[in-house]
Order: sequence, then C-alpha cells, then structure tokens
Amino acid sequence: MKDKAHKQFKQPSKVYCKNLMNLLSHSETSEVVIPLRVLSDLCCQALALPNRSECAAIVQQLLEAHLQVDATDYVLNPSCTISPMLLQQLLDGVNRLKQHEPIQYVIGSTYFAGNSFKVTPAVLIPRPETEEWVTFLMDHLVHPTAILDIGTGSGCIAITLKQQFPQALVDAIDISKEALAVAAYNAAALGAAVHFIEADILTAPLPPSSWSLIVSNPPYVRMQEQSFMHANVLDYEPHLALFVPDDDPLLFYRRIIQLAALHLDLNGILCVEINEAFGEKIVDLLHRANFKQICIHKDMHQKERWVMAVFEDQPHGSMYT
Repeated sequence: MKDKAHKQFKQPSKVYCKNLMNLLSHSETSEVVIPLRVLSDLCCQALALPNRSECAAIVQQLLEAHLQVDATDYVLNPSCTISPMLLQQLLDGVNRLKQHEPIQYVIGSTYFAGNSFKVTPAVLIPRPETEEWVTFLMDHLVHPTAILDIGTGSGCIAITLKQQFPQALVDAIDISKEALAVAAYNAAALGAAVHFIEADILTAPLPPSSWSLIVSNPPYVRMQEQSFMHANVLDYEPHLALFVPDDDPLLFYRRIIQLAALHLDLNGILCVEINEAFGEKIVDLLHRANFKQICIHKDMHQKERWVMAVFEDQPHGSMYT
C-alpha cells in the first residue's frame, strides 16, 4: 500500500495537488506518502505570502517542526509519510500564520546562540540583534563570577551566559510568572543551573547579593512607535516586555543603573540593550552614576543597539578586553 501511494505521488493527481484541504479530505482514514517539495508547495500556496522566498523559509520551519526534517531531507529523503492528524496540524499552523502570528509561536520554539528555546506569547521572541551582543559579551568577558539578567523573558540570555561561563552563579529576574515558567523549562531542557526570581524591579529591591556582570534587555519601545511595528509583533508579543510610556522612555534604564550601582562588584560590567533614539541619554545616566569606560555598540544594521559600562569608583582594570 505504501509503495502504491508513493508511486501515485510521483505522478501527483490534480485532486491531491489542488490544496491542503483537498489533500486532507482524501486522507481522512489513512496515511499519505508525499514528496516534501510537493507538500512544501501546497503549504506555500495556502499561506500565500507575496514574498516567495520568505514564504518558503517560513514553511520550511513549519515542516521541520512537525516532521523533524531539515534541508538535507529534501534531497536524501525526498518523500515523507504523514497522517491525517499531522496534515490537520499543518493546516492549523498555516491558518495561524495567515493571521500574522509569528512562526516561532506557531511551532513553539526558536533558536538563539545555537540552542532551541521554547517560546510562548508570554515571552518576547529572541532577536538576532540580542544574540549579537550576547555573543560579543561571551567573546570579550574575562570569567565573570556572578551574573544577573534583569527581565529574563525566555531565559535565553541568562542560560546562554551560564553555558558559556559554567563556573558563574547566574540569577535571572522577571515580573511575569508565566515568563519565568518558560525560562525555567528552557533552563532544565538545556541543563543550565539558573536561579529565577519573580520580582518587579521598579518597586522591589534586589536580593542582598552582588554580581560581576548585570545584563538586561528591558522594555524600551515608546507607545508612539506602535504605528511603525508589524502586526505579528504588535498583536502577539507581550506588551509588558515591549513598551514604555512616551513621557518616560528611560524608566527602566534609570532603575537598572541605580540597582547596578548598588549591586555590581567594583569593576563589574553593566550591559543593556537600548532604543537607538536614546543612546546618548543613557550614557549620560551612566556617567552620573560613576560608571566609566562607557561605550555604545552598533548592531549588524549599524543601529546603536547596546551599551557597556564599568562600575569603578577608583581606577582599576576591567573585566572585559
């Protein structure tokens, strides 16, 4: 039976290749053997994004998640066997994508620094620009002993740093219980011993500890910037982790810098992701709080993306090269 189905799809009939719904209706009670490229084309046809390359890339992620295939399978294992239930899941995924839901939420995961992280609408989807500065940190830091991640979300920053510096004690704070549940899942799945803390940093003090490195990707998008944002971000990602009031866009930076000045070791490092519109104002806040060696770094798009600074009341060496 399998060979017969396989042969049938080498010469696909118009009935099977018309659309995903049609394929599903003709496989309600049995598995179907179908070439991956045909299945990919049917999904692209159903998704119908105007940018064909973008559409193909998204569909490839969808198929990889549901079928556990990668790009090599299109050549080495060009046919796959799928059940009616799996076909329904693919159709449901395509329908969610058509409503502008991010592919990362549809498949429930994304990659960051080489690891797969669970993501849900309770956490921001990790961005390549964030991965860029975390990678920079890992390449330039000299053995931090204790790390604090403020606003950890999925835990991607804290977990990645723990993997890079396994000897360091790593704490991670977030206000969202739901986000912390996702972060704890990721830490367990990746074998990273991170201590998670539920707290609102704007109103609560930090634990009575000190850290040699404090990092944060805090909310920094002004409410007025919503009109420039895509629906897949605005309608699905958590606003709690995105937005700050238009009249106080430095709200989180003031508090993070205040806490860092109280809890960083001498010559400890503070690294924060920033809104490119406020780089110089954040530098000014750092100067006032006795931070030195302050540097704004640009990302791959040549936008000011992160600031690093050393807390040193007196001249000493620093922890990064």
